[in-house]
Amino acid sequence: MTTLTPTKATAPPGNGSHPTLSSDGKTETLALILAKLERMEQRLDRYEALVQQALPMAAVMTDTVDGWMHELKRSGIDIDERTKEALRLLTELTAPQSMEALRLLVAMLPTLGALVQQAPGAIATLVDTGDDLVMRLREAGVDIEHLGRRGLHAAKALIDSNVLEDSAVAVISNAAQSLADSACAARPVSAFGLLRALGDPDVQRALGFFLAFAKSFGSRCRISA
Repeated sequence: MTTLTPTKATAPPGNGSHPTLSSDGKTETLALILAKLERMEQRLDRYEALVQQALPMAAVMTDTVDGWMHELKRSGIDIDERTKEALRLLTELTAPQSMEALRLLVAMLPTLGALVQQAPGAIATLVDTGDDLVMRLREAGVDIEHLGRRGLHAAKALIDSNVLEDSAVAVISNAAQSLADSACAARPVSAFGLLRALGDPDVQRALGFFLAFAKSFGSRCRISA
């Protein structure tokens, strides 16, 4: 870069002496400015060429994305709803409790990896143990196939009996808790005590339950007989 050296010119009478540039210095300054402007113009031309090349690519990408969106909508997929769900999921995953759980999971990965590596050996041991048990039962005269069929039949009957329904489970749970409560609270009751107990609403409710049960149970026994 050319260094400009200011020169002193003789000032008119009555004026102070000020440093000025010679005509050669002005020419060099203008030349530098023009060179910089030319370089800037060249850079702008390159940027413009890059933009012109990028525009068709952006158009192709836009058309491709529009095509995907159209296909997804035709498949019945709501893009907006999926996006909202993804954002909600991202919010839940980045919550402090979720991040803490992820940290714990990452810390457990080495242990889980070791268990996975040991799993084939453990499964093989279980299979060998099961085979040995089946062999011993057969040697003892147990019909394994018949026992298995009876077990499946019993499981099916248990499921069909509705004993696993919420209402049946609630009754069994109440009965078990009542048995536990009554084990220590039960006292001998006289005939007069029994008569007084019949006036208790809870006792009346239990008697009503047992009477309804007796009627339903008797009806089913008569049908299946």
